[in-house]
Amino acid sequence: MMTAVAHHDLVLVGGGHSHALVLRRLSMRPVPGLRLTLISPDSLTAYSGMLPGMLAGRYQRHETHIDLSRLSRAAAARWLPQRVLELDPVQRRLQLDNGDQLEYDTLSLDIGATPDLDSVPGARAHAVPVKPVATFEQRWRHLLADPSATRRVAVVGAGAGGTELAAALAQRLGATTEVQLISAGDLLPGYPDRARSLMRTRLQDAGVRIVEQAPVQRVSEGQLHYNGQSQAVDLVFWCTGARAPAWLAASGLPCDERGFLRVDNTLTSLGSPHVHAAGDCASFPSPLPKAGVYAVRQAPVLADNLLAATRGGRKRPYRPQRRFLSLLSAGAGDAVASRPPWPALAGPWVWRWKDRIDRAFMKRFENLPAPMPAAPADSDAMHCAGCGAKVGATTLNHALDGLRTAVRDDIEAGVAQGDDAAVIRWSGQHRLVQSVDYFPAFMDEPYLFGRVAALHSLSDIHAMNAAPHSALATLCLPRHHPRLQSRDLRRLLAGAVEELNRARCTLVGGHTIEGPEMAAGFTINGALTGAAWSKQGALPGQVLVITKPLGIGIQLAAWMRNVHRGPDLDATLAAMLQSNGPARDALSTLPPHACTDVTGFGLLGHLLELCQHSQVSARLDLNALPILPGTLEHIRHGVHSTLRDSNDQVLGHCEIAPALLDRPELVAATDPQTSGGLLLAVARERLEATLAALRGAGADAVVIGETVVKHHKAAATITLYG
Repeated sequence: MMTAVAHHDLVLVGGGHSHALVLRRLSMRPVPGLRLTLISPDSLTAYSGMLPGMLAGRYQRHETHIDLSRLSRAAAARWLPQRVLELDPVQRRLQLDNGDQLEYDTLSLDIGATPDLDSVPGARAHAVPVKPVATFEQRWRHLLADPSATRRVAVVGAGAGGTELAAALAQRLGATTEVQLISAGDLLPGYPDRARSLMRTRLQDAGVRIVEQAPVQRVSEGQLHYNGQSQAVDLVFWCTGARAPAWLAASGLPCDERGFLRVDNTLTSLGSPHVHAAGDCASFPSPLPKAGVYAVRQAPVLADNLLAATRGGRKRPYRPQRRFLSLLSAGAGDAVASRPPWPALAGPWVWRWKDRIDRAFMKRFENLPAPMPAAPADSDAMHCAGCGAKVGATTLNHALDGLRTAVRDDIEAGVAQGDDAAVIRWSGQHRLVQSVDYFPAFMDEPYLFGRVAALHSLSDIHAMNAAPHSALATLCLPRHHPRLQSRDLRRLLAGAVEELNRARCTLVGGHTIEGPEMAAGFTINGALTGAAWSKQGALPGQVLVITKPLGIGIQLAAWMRNVHRGPDLDATLAAMLQSNGPARDALSTLPPHACTDVTGFGLLGHLLELCQHSQVSARLDLNALPILPGTLEHIRHGVHSTLRDSNDQVLGHCEIAPALLDRPELVAATDPQTSGGLLLAVARERLEATLAALRGAGADAVVIGETVVKHHKAAATITLYG
């Protein structure tokens, strides 16, 4: 993918309401020279206004969540599905939970708040926090799995969130579930008396038992302890005592007593002009309630001030409203409205009002376009070719500094020595297996791309039953500012080395140039000590097994067009990041008769090669093909890889019943796979043991067909059925 020249890294941490709106604005008005990155562990982020309605059964999940992967794509932003563990404001560096490090020029935080589980003994071990929402939703789905079960559920915290949760629980789970709402003080503290009275009536009518002035002293297995008594419970939801993640205060930046980042009225950290914050994680000079309405109103100011920070411009102040409208869900179809000094109101019409407001907000994030290119930051710059296209020595040295490659005794000169070539002692008892792969980045995210590029290159070695030994890298970096190039190269190499080291494969050198887009490839040396696996050796009557689902090319095409769905992209990336090494190791005592990896030619293309080399034909069950979620729907909407026309030529070697010609599985069967799985021909008597070994190694091994006798002198054919 072509990359616009950039000279400034703006990193957004967290997918809260403020950042979602900032990204939406930047998707419509790209900024020349600015490179955006969003770090958020989940591809979907819940809109808090609609979450109670979803829990009560009023909304489907997709209606209540913003797809951050699609929003990032629309804004041409990199999306990193990770968590931040450390922030170093001096070095302007973030440490991520996958071992990656990310440097920034300007940083913005919108990471929300989480319930404080450490202030009450036993709460962390025995209570379920309502945030992060993704974890809470897992427990919620577990509850819904058996709606007829008798349960005792306690909600601790009677603010807006706890009150709405209790109402949703009572309505969704019905008479079989006893719901308690427990508050250390009054119900809905800070709300007008009439609003509290209206909500109290609705909770009591729904069967919720309200316990006020009852601070929880301890939580134990099956017990909640408050006011000197113990209450038997089956499940405790914790909705009280908001705190910030510990790494925020550990950064050394000024924070308040609960760990939230202190900011001035321009939403800039009091300790660093390069760090900004909005939403619940920001501690404003005049304290604000932890309410989503403030995050929404802060978004335009935050966007302006982040751009001012990148340009050295003047920032404008955020002026919070003195009062705001609060619409509380009292269960699906009912709500309470409060905005002092006017009297609180309630009823189905308030719910409809709230529903219109919430749907209007979410509509902003529907039908997102493909990314608009920013104007070139320096359109007159001329870039040399030949050796003049090499990346500069300073950039290269900075990226290599601190890179920890696997150590092997038989490598005399590699990256650490910095010689013109690698020196490897090779045993005469081993056979050398070599393979090379190189391709442009499918996603502008260096660490992720480095991992996938390394795994893809290693796959040919695994498919031949060789042990990876050493690698040479061939890399191309976009023409960014040298500071940004250095960051990209360091992260690309770090991702690649993570996978190479895991495979006991030492990076011994490489070559790096500049170009219009990021690209990477590796020449892999492998040592073969036993029998080689090959495409030659399959016999008629054997079973065909594949170890990864299909559809990677289609999913990446959907991502390029920004018509993908976040959870489907999550599944695609997980498949690409699954190494074929463990599958190869698992079959050390169960060697297949033939093996190849499924990559650019698609399943049918690589299966045809296996059949031709083995002088057999094959039968393939379309119904048995493992396919990534969402892929068939994309095919029905006309989404496919640009390599489809070329790959579809294999269909001329297939026997296909007319009724199958329109099956979307047929498109998936020719779809090019990046870092695809292994295709194996297995003897029937070894099938059960082979599947058990592969699945024990983490491979999603599936039987998809069989080999059959090839007609004398005829070309190999693949018969498709299903």
